[in-house]
Amino acid sequence: EFDADVPEVGGVFVKEADARIIEVLRARDVLWKASTLTHSYPHCWRCGTPLLYYARGSWFVRTTAVRDDLLARNASVNWNPPEMGSGRFGEWLSNNVDWAISRDRYWGTPLPVWINDEDPTEVDVLGSYADLADRIGRDLPDDFDPHKPFIDAYTWPSPTGKGTMRRAPEVIDAWFDSGSMPFAQWHYPFENHDMVAAQYPADYIAEGVDQTRGWFYSLLAIATGLGDALPNNRPGTAAPYRNVVVNDLVLDATGQKMSKSKGNVVNPWEVLSRHGADAVRLFLVASSQVWVPRRFDENAIREIAGRFLLTFRNVYNGIFAQYANFGWAPSDRDPAVADRPLLDRWILSRLARVEADVDRHLTAYDATLAARRIMEFMDEDVSKWYVRLSRNRFYEVTSDDNRAAFATLHEVLTVTCRLLAPFAPFMTDAVHRALTGTSVHLASFTRDHPPGTTRTDERLEASMQDIRKLVTLAHAARDAAEVKVRQPLPSLQCVVPGDPAGAAELASLLAAELNVKRVEFVSSTDALVALEAKANFRTLGKKFGKETPQVAAAVTELDAAQLRALADGSSVTITVLGVERLIEPVDVAIIRRASGAAVVQEDAGYGVALDPTVTPALRDEGLAREIISRVQRLRKEARLDVSDRIVLAVAGDDELNNALTEHRDRIAEEVLAVRILIGEAAGTPFGNTANGDTWTATQVVDVEGRSVPLALRKEGL
Repeated sequence: EFDADVPEVGGVFVKEADARIIEVLRARDVLWKASTLTHSYPHCWRCGTPLLYYARGSWFVRTTAVRDDLLARNASVNWNPPEMGSGRFGEWLSNNVDWAISRDRYWGTPLPVWINDEDPTEVDVLGSYADLADRIGRDLPDDFDPHKPFIDAYTWPSPTGKGTMRRAPEVIDAWFDSGSMPFAQWHYPFENHDMVAAQYPADYIAEGVDQTRGWFYSLLAIATGLGDALPNNRPGTAAPYRNVVVNDLVLDATGQKMSKSKGNVVNPWEVLSRHGADAVRLFLVASSQVWVPRRFDENAIREIAGRFLLTFRNVYNGIFAQYANFGWAPSDRDPAVADRPLLDRWILSRLARVEADVDRHLTAYDATLAARRIMEFMDEDVSKWYVRLSRNRFYEVTSDDNRAAFATLHEVLTVTCRLLAPFAPFMTDAVHRALTGTSVHLASFTRDHPPGTTRTDERLEASMQDIRKLVTLAHAARDAAEVKVRQPLPSLQCVVPGDPAGAAELASLLAAELNVKRVEFVSSTDALVALEAKANFRTLGKKFGKETPQVAAAVTELDAAQLRALADGSSVTITVLGVERLIEPVDVAIIRRASGAAVVQEDAGYGVALDPTVTPALRDEGLAREIISRVQRLRKEARLDVSDRIVLAVAGDDELNNALTEHRDRIAEEVLAVRILIGEAAGTPFGNTANGDTWTATQVVDVEGRSVPLALRKEGL
């Protein structure tokens, strides 16, 4: 409020006095212009009232004298994002004004400036406690306190003999303290010169986007002003930080800045309690670059990070740890990498590539790309491909193939723990300790390998990518033919662009994944489909007018090479009525028809032709696989250990019983059955066993529309 004795507006809140002031100015005929402007205006973040600006006396540091040096030093910094350094911060430096360094407060570092109380032009700026002791002519006491009000008691006569030197009442801007941190933390320049020389400048700093005029600037301004007084601080080439990561704000789910007054603040401790620190930390890093404003939706934690960490835990607990307990441990009996199956060598090549990518991303201070790379690898390559295709290799531990699978997955999990540790430090440490007996945070982040060597195999990775593309197409073909994956089929023909030799080496994986008896690679999709051309009369009519019917008829007679060219997006030339005519892809519709009974799928040069014929023998095998699936599910529901042997009873119709009899040995091997009772031999599965004992679990399951009773008991019960 204006003081009560101010004419016209005494006692009025300054923001409410505008109307009266304008009225008085107009009455005095000195009003030039009065209008209203809508603009952003700062308000107190505590009480919400408008802030007031008015002139105050202040002490300044003449930073304008080193503006060019500030800009040159800033140019040497790796800013993340880059536009912050050249844009917001760079523009701030370009328009730099002298730093108002004093504050009219009580708490803070006292301004070390003493002024003659009779001659204010006499100023003495102290640089140390020793300077103060020298000025007052005695040692400072043991309990010396350099803060207000105690520091203000230290005065001394002016050297001129007139007046007394008294400290200026102001304190220093708190950002001056923060900006002095790189050397002040070591009590430099009074001691630890070697320590500062070794530690300065910093490799990187990280702070919020609102620190453009705070920490980022104060660090740079102080370092620039000190110049050669700091080690490794060459003008124009050195800044107090080599890299900067700028964090933006975390907003609420609607994009609003969080504020207690708005009631949209998220309690971090409650979020951590619900989701765990690893999931929250990984979500914040992986969802977007930290320098992008982020809406905080708690559901996304579960969707993005929680689901991934569950996948990671399941690969370790549900596959590796569960089966490795049967007796596997790393040893020299594990096959060398070069002697392992191609699937193992592929995942280790992918691991090496991911390891290099993550290290490169983090070196470039892009934690988001690094985290996403790990998550993609564990989800797509490890869980959905390697583990799924290798699952049956983990059921035993004795053969070289078993040991190769365990050794490979052990290495994948160990290295992934180390790469993931900066983002999910708790789970990775627990898993790494279980795998190696040591903390992940004491392990080397990446593995060393001899110079000039590499762990990656680009040809193998490219071939596996071909296989995965073919698998996608073949599953689409199965869906089109309405044949389940558990039903074996006779054959699959495949086309791979370029050289198919590498993919052919992995044909056994393709056959196992698609459940087909034979996989054949052919040179082109010409062998898989027949092409037909249908004239587009709209475009042909515009080009050929009354001759369109003859041209359209000629289009239907195009040969295979011409049809293939049009299908690939090229034009062809045909002769109609003795004249050459240019036919473009838009002039025809290419129709693909599968050759024979095969179901064909094509995409970007890849193609598959799936023979959907189900012979009686294949039908029997499919029924057996359906029973295996149902028994495995029943074992899990009965909470049997993966190593438990069982007695199994199945009662079906004649077709099912014949299929089970034909494939009895395979079923027994898959479900760990020491004995299988089929049909009449099974008796009444829901009754007692032959020796009078009861079954461990029973269930009626649906198999191809028939109700089939199943019963099993653990061996020895």
